[in-house]
Amino acid sequence: MTSYYQEARSALDFLEHHRLDPSVKNYDVALRYVMDPASKLARDVEDLTSGGLRLTVNAMMMLMQRHGTEDANFAVDHRERTVARQTQKLGTLTSDAHDLTEALGRDVGEIVNQPDRSLINTDNLVTRLSAAELELAELRDEFVMLRNAINLPSQLRADLGQDELTKALNQTGAWRILEPLLKEGHSYVLIMFVIDDLASINARFGRDVGDNVLNAFAATLRQEFPKEDLIRWNGNEFLIVVTDASAMAARIHADEALTAFAARRLRLRGTGEWIGTVTASAGIVTSRGEEPEAILEIARSSALAAAEQGGNRTLG
Repeated sequence: MTSYYQEARSALDFLEHHRLDPSVKNYDVALRYVMDPASKLARDVEDLTSGGLRLTVNAMMMLMQRHGTEDANFAVDHRERTVARQTQKLGTLTSDAHDLTEALGRDVGEIVNQPDRSLINTDNLVTRLSAAELELAELRDEFVMLRNAINLPSQLRADLGQDELTKALNQTGAWRILEPLLKEGHSYVLIMFVIDDLASINARFGRDVGDNVLNAFAATLRQEFPKEDLIRWNGNEFLIVVTDASAMAARIHADEALTAFAARRLRLRGTGEWIGTVTASAGIVTSRGEEPEAILEIARSSALAAAEQGGNRTLG
């Protein structure tokens, strides 16, 4: 079973380890790496990650440029073949589950219908029921893994320049904004926002409510920064890149966004129950030609420090 999706999963694990966005291009590079560890691409990856280093977005782009796109259809073809195998396997599993439950039903029926109940071997019945339960549990797990694997290609074909949940730009889309600024040497103000204690909201009300909170926050940021592209950098991290205003003006807008969000009364769908005041924090930094990764880390540190100080504030 594992062989049907192991390469695809290994490629995604590679991207997750290096904290890279699972865009189609990044996935293609990762898949080529795991499928052919002796290739020139793989040797370059090993050189770039020696000593436990993680691949940066810039390093990934360099790999794409260096190794070209001669295998552009490689990952797509591989995924299509994988899905075909997985679909066939899913049909086999369905048949296996049906046969197993049908056979178990016959066995139990024969035992129960024995004229002399004293001849029933209860130990044997328990053993057979336990074995059947184990087999069904294994089939259930395989169903789940196959379902996730079959869903994978459609996710990878999506426009991963955009976050699926909030429709903000994701990391791939963000670099389309950041790279020209870096190349042309423009200064800019970067603001990182984080929702305070989103983890506890997920724990209390479930992830669907947490997703609604993320969407509500994204809507608030769009209202306060109508001229800027909204970026969802990571799960609880949103970015705004301001290029045509001073740091002081950007800070004012950031504070206004936090105030507006804290004033929202977010309620549970269905019951209308208020989930309580939800706040966010922000870290702000001005870039003057530094590498974006360094600026991001400074902004992140400031945002997290603001959250630790009680939240609903901007630092930096």
